[in-house]
Amino acid sequence: MHEFNKEWKLSGIQRIFYNSLVGELGGFGSEDGKFIWPTSVTNTLDGDLAIKDTGNQQIQIFSAEGRHKQTFSYGSENTKCLGDVTCTKEGLLLVSNGSKGIKVFTKQGEMIHLLKSSKADWKHSYGLAVVNSNSIAVTDWTDGGKVHIVAVDWRMNAILKTNVVDGLQRPEYIAVTKDEDLLVTEGQLFGEHTGCCLKVIDNDRAIKKTIGPKYGNNLHFINPSGVCVDGNGNFFVADKGRNNITMFNPKSSLMAVVVTHDLEGPCGINITNSDLLVVADCYHHTVKLYKYKQGIIL
Repeated sequence: MHEFNKEWKLSGIQRIFYNSLVGELGGFGSEDGKFIWPTSVTNTLDGDLAIKDTGNQQIQIFSAEGRHKQTFSYGSENTKCLGDVTCTKEGLLLVSNGSKGIKVFTKQGEMIHLLKSSKADWKHSYGLAVVNSNSIAVTDWTDGGKVHIVAVDWRMNAILKTNVVDGLQRPEYIAVTKDEDLLVTEGQLFGEHTGCCLKVIDNDRAIKKTIGPKYGNNLHFINPSGVCVDGNGNFFVADKGRNNITMFNPKSSLMAVVVTHDLEGPCGINITNSDLLVVADCYHHTVKLYKYKQGIIL
């Protein structure tokens, strides 16, 4: 089923394909190719998918066509389902698991370093994103919530310095726009905290915009989780409370709900090299791929 939305021509997308599921990986299990609580997905340099299989405490590699290629363990979880996987511009896989250190692996599964330093004061790592060739961003639940911008010398696997953005509340996943703004989701919070929103952090590393809890006329975030950006600058937010995926244009002035069914606890999301939206559907123990724009060749 699809729907034409003329307004989206401003963002380079003229036709939105709603709920167009084109592929599904996994299913419940511990053997290769199966998942228990997949929570994050990223692209490798050669176009494969690296999936964080949190319940099995391993990374699984699939081809873009959905063929299982490799599995390797990243060790124990410091906190249940807390962590992320991302790929550097050099092709290394970074894995967070709720602890202070970030584990660095080759794509073949060899752990080559534990990235930590006295200069890096995060205690509860969650989301990861590559900002540029020499720095990464790490979300952290310490003291309410922070984002750490970490400069790294990849030749020496050493942290050079960190900058900290305060003023967040239990930030979860993080993505980077082409202008190097940071998009950070805050999930469902209770008590005096607000949450249920996405915050935009600009190049000066100040929070310049908050989207949510309400967006659009009759919609609101309940528990936003994964976030990613496509090649046109549109960004996507997964909501594991509403079990949907919403797309916003680069200025966040237009939005469309692009996936509205058959999800249960969507967490990490990404855009493949072939322009498919890939979703870690945590409680269905699967990873799903959706077509969301015209002109995609399957």
